[in-house]
Amino acid sequence: MADLIKTVTDKTQFQFLLDNFFVNSPVFIKTSSGNITLQYLGYSDGNVAFRIAMVKSLPENVVVFTRHKTNTIYLSLKSIERSEDTFIFIPIKFQIISESRKEDRKLVGVEGGGKNIIYMNRLITDYIIERGLSTAEKKIDKIKEFAEFELKKKFDLVKIVFINETKTDNRLKHVLSTSKAIYMPNLNVDPESSKVEDYNFYINNIYKSDISLSSRNKYVAEITVPIMYNNIIVYGYIQVNSSQPVTDGMYEVCRRMSIAINQLMQKNQLFYPLEDRFLVSDISHNGLGFVFKEKKFLRFFEEGSKINFDILLPTQKKALIGAVVRNVTFLENRIIKTGCETFCMDVTSRSNYDEFIQISQ
Repeated sequence: MADLIKTVTDKTQFQFLLDNFFVNSPVFIKTSSGNITLQYLGYSDGNVAFRIAMVKSLPENVVVFTRHKTNTIYLSLKSIERSEDTFIFIPIKFQIISESRKEDRKLVGVEGGGKNIIYMNRLITDYIIERGLSTAEKKIDKIKEFAEFELKKKFDLVKIVFINETKTDNRLKHVLSTSKAIYMPNLNVDPESSKVEDYNFYINNIYKSDISLSSRNKYVAEITVPIMYNNIIVYGYIQVNSSQPVTDGMYEVCRRMSIAINQLMQKNQLFYPLEDRFLVSDISHNGLGFVFKEKKFLRFFEEGSKINFDILLPTQKKALIGAVVRNVTFLENRIIKTGCETFCMDVTSRSNYDEFIQISQ
């Protein structure tokens, strides 16, 4: 959480702020495809100039930002003129956000002077999985047919949904955001006190919005389990409903089926990791950055995308990592840097990862 936010609209202070924060500092402009590096050229007659390479046009109103120690400085601008790669703006206001950095990052690879080179290998993203699913309808139908046949031996209603099939499904939204299952063994019985919140969420957000259930009042139990790649990236779910209460053993049947479906997906090569590897630029306890030059990879790394990869650490130990893309920045020399926040590692991977962070400090 930010410690202090200060807004400056007094134009007499603009020259001071630009000279102290923007001169010889990396400055960025936020765009729909990522952050682009720009160069501050100067301030004169109430106008400010920036050099922005590889950009042909900009919207009338833009925001640029830079960082200085624990401060992030945002500058709101109105575009008025352009000459080749030089853009002229009217500065509107500064917003200075002061906050403590959560953690220090260890520079590796090129940024770390060529020491401790680390590559990300076998990288796959939710985009790659969704694209693979969307082009393999017949194979998916066969996998669904197998799973539904087995599950209908125990449950009255079976439904399997993947991320390429819908964007508005409430169950899919739930498993994508939480990676957690839904387990309602008996809706005719009041839930335990520790399960009241989950029960209320299910009734208000899942059950009531599913007309096929709420209009019939036929089913008294539901199990919904996420289908996951490497137990990290969710890309679908299995839903079963029953007219009779269900047991923990029946939940386990569904969980194992979700694993079997993922194994069949990989066996049929409906999606697979990239063959390319990516150079890690910095690393910390809760995140890392990596760089690449080819723009074709940009579509895989939108902000909020989930990714899965493994790295071989300089300690000669591996870590299998799940992460969320937090930012994409265009640097000089056409280098593109992506920053991620880690959210999932198994016990061994976390131990190996933390060991390297510890000895690198």
